[in-house]
Amino acid sequence: MSSENSTFFKILMAIDGSENSIKAAEYAIAIAINQKAKVQLIAVTVLDLLKLNLSTFIAAPTFGVKDLEEKKKQAKEWLGNIEKLIQQKGKNIEFKSYIFEDPTLRVSSLIINHAERENVNLIVVGNRGNKGFKRMLLGSVASDIITYAHCPVLVVK
Repeated sequence: MSSENSTFFKILMAIDGSENSIKAAEYAIAIAINQKAKVQLIAVTVLDLLKLNLSTFIAAPTFGVKDLEEKKKQAKEWLGNIEKLIQQKGKNIEFKSYIFEDPTLRVSSLIINHAERENVNLIVVGNRGNKGFKRMLLGSVASDIITYAHCPVLVVK
């Protein structure tokens, strides 16, 4: 482990713009403020290309570009709002943000892989609250992260 990694307590926040992901970010910020060590908050947004009708996008590459650009704009807005919230709270918190898009990997895989690369100490995610058949059918990003993450995971409802 490098000396840089050992000097920070790193918290990764998964942001998708939902109310629960914003609540999760607020929890992560509160945890960061209460740490005695230096804290690095890392916000990650994953653009789910499968929800943008990828099959049509591949067949006609210009189709869906406008939707993708709109999603990127929204993601930048969410991350900008989180950064403003951190700045309002003050204290010495380092902030980094990333927007990922990869049609070959699941959202949870992208988040977990990035958490491992950054050697984070905690992942904070929101739970959308899908239950029963809908959850079974769609899967659950939070559930996958809990199952496969290398570090503790806090799920905020």
